[in-house]
Amino acid sequence: MYEPFVYLSTYTVRPGHLDEALEACREVAGLVESREPRMLVFQFFADEQGRQITVLQVHPDAESMANHMALVSEHLARSGSWIESFSNTTVLGQPPTVLSQWYQEAGEDLTEFPRHVAGVIRVASPVG
Repeated sequence: MYEPFVYLSTYTVRPGHLDEALEACREVAGLVESREPRMLVFQFFADEQGRQITVLQVHPDAESMANHMALVSEHLARSGSWIESFSNTTVLGQPPTVLSQWYQEAGEDLTEFPRHVAGVIRVASPVG
């Protein structure tokens, strides 16, 4: 059975580090675009005040998320310079062990909805 995995999290940006945060997001997006062909959706959005950035990831399965964590581990290690905190982190689908462990070690909350019930996914770029 096909079980997608969705990750949604909001990062609070340290004061004075917005440019660094935005550049880090662009770097990771470029890495995902070039090295993660299975990723279905990978998007960052910032609030008007420049204090919070939310990331949305839609993976075909939890294994794809585990692969993503391995790919961006170096970026995650450097993110402490601009991320003040995580909030509203939610996963839809059974999280891979590496993700659960990372949040546990970081002392951050991870809200889980592990059981896929039903749904439809239609992901395509707009034409024109």
